[in-house]
Amino acid sequence: MNISHHSTRYRNFHNKLFILLFLIIIGLLGFLSTRYVYLADWTVNSQNSLNEITLKLLDTLEGPIDIVSYTNNSQLKEPIKELIARYQRIKPDISLRFENPIADPEKMRTLNIRLEGEMRISYEGRQENLAKLSEQDLSNTLYRLLRSQERTVLFVQGHGERSPTRQANFDLSNFSSHLKKQGFLLGTLNLAKSTVLPDNISILVIASPRTAFLPGEVSRLIAYVNSGGNLLWLGDPLDIKKAQPMHGLLALSELLGIEFLDGVVVDPTTEQYSISRPDYAIVTDYPEHPINQGFDSVTLFPQATGIERLPTFLNKEATPKEKEATEYEGNDENNSINTPFEITNFLLTAENSWLESSPITDNVHYSELLDIGGPISIGITMQRQTKLKRNKVKEPTPKHTKEQRIVVLGDGDFLSNTFLGNAGNLDLGLNIFNWLSHDEQFIAIPGRITNDIILNLSPTQLSFLGMFFLLVIPALLILSGTLIWFRRRNR
Repeated sequence: MNISHHSTRYRNFHNKLFILLFLIIIGLLGFLSTRYVYLADWTVNSQNSLNEITLKLLDTLEGPIDIVSYTNNSQLKEPIKELIARYQRIKPDISLRFENPIADPEKMRTLNIRLEGEMRISYEGRQENLAKLSEQDLSNTLYRLLRSQERTVLFVQGHGERSPTRQANFDLSNFSSHLKKQGFLLGTLNLAKSTVLPDNISILVIASPRTAFLPGEVSRLIAYVNSGGNLLWLGDPLDIKKAQPMHGLLALSELLGIEFLDGVVVDPTTEQYSISRPDYAIVTDYPEHPINQGFDSVTLFPQATGIERLPTFLNKEATPKEKEATEYEGNDENNSINTPFEITNFLLTAENSWLESSPITDNVHYSELLDIGGPISIGITMQRQTKLKRNKVKEPTPKHTKEQRIVVLGDGDFLSNTFLGNAGNLDLGLNIFNWLSHDEQFIAIPGRITNDIILNLSPTQLSFLGMFFLLVIPALLILSGTLIWFRRRNR
């Protein structure tokens, strides 16, 4: 090949053109990478990406989100940045900054910042603190900030019910504190003093009354149910020795089409959990229901009773007294009273359990003649579509209806201060309130199990790995190098 001055210039031109085109392509790729992002998460449980429910939640957040983490610890900053970065890839207007909590102690007290690394999240003028770093807790916090409507829970008082504020073992103060963290507004209601129930009740709670309701109080409860209100009724085993075992609430149970059974659930499976009390029930399997979605923890129910549905009450015509009650709050008398409930058993005891009708002793035994065999339903849900108020909608359509939700439980102890910390009692209680308030999103956002990043090795296996990397691999390298040197020397 003849190399001339012309061919050299031509080759140099091609080389320069190639370098120029190569740089242009690299620049275009860099520019496109800022516009289009492709991410692939190959971990078993998709540990480094957000789940579908969180992605749907971020689509509904229109305004910017400001997150401030109060820490000066670099080891805490990294996991916080990593978690927030997953959200920022989907919603770029999420801002994160860190502040030193020691610099302004007075501000920390004002903002109620108690833990190192605790975050304060702001969205559209609303703020909330987050102490636990996880996708589930962060997404739930964002959802609470997204809700502009307050969720008010009123506990009926005046009949020896469990109190949301008292600290006694029987009461619900510990559980109430968790409800407040979920964004619920709690209060009490004395039906003897309140002739008209407030309009803003999200959930009305009847928590294990001990004395009888007055007829006028029962009428207000019936009016509340007929108007489409959401209700949680925590019952306890009946005391048939009393004049009114149902504490005056028989009319309410008939309206709902249910009854509490006479007896206490006995569950032999509790012996597997070293529980010596025969009147404690364990629930391990859960029927399909939104409350039980993603829930598989064991729950403990001390001294629970069964609940039975009465289909004959579901489609009965309204009595004049019930029709009069529906005029409460200006509602249409045909608002929901003739609409049947859809009833679901969402808590069932084990198959070998039974409802004991005799007094509980240490040597209790099942009797086919007197007792009811399991599984026993100790928790039911009821739901139906109801119309909105007449003064709001003249001709109701599916858009102008709401779903009424009611939960009836045969035990109130499982949420009490004494038993709340057992197994999954707390999580189940929160799921019940979230479902009653139409907040299934809280139930559906699951936590992730990081089983694909855990490697458990025995001391022997660790020693073998150390020997392999410190001795075997260097010996192989020395041997291969020596062989290559000898081969080249003998050429």
